[in-house]
Amino acid sequence: MEKRWGSYTPSGRVLLNPDLIRYPTYCIDYVIIHEMCHVKHPNHNKKIYDLLSDVLPDWEYRKKRLEQMD
Repeated sequence: MEKRWGSYTPSGRVLLNPDLIRYPTYCIDYVIIHEMCHVKHPNHNKKIYDLLSDVLPDWEYRKKRLEQMD
């Protein structure tokens, strides 16, 4: 997983990039919660981001921090 932090597979598995271990827990939580939102909304559309905002209101901050540390 060189270019992704995580993915949700059609078989229902969440895969995480092992390099995440180097990052703060709040960034790891963001990736896990993002992938779990794909259970309900498989695509990256408004619905997934609305759900993500409901579950993790500061997800944009966490995502930005993760990208800045990369």
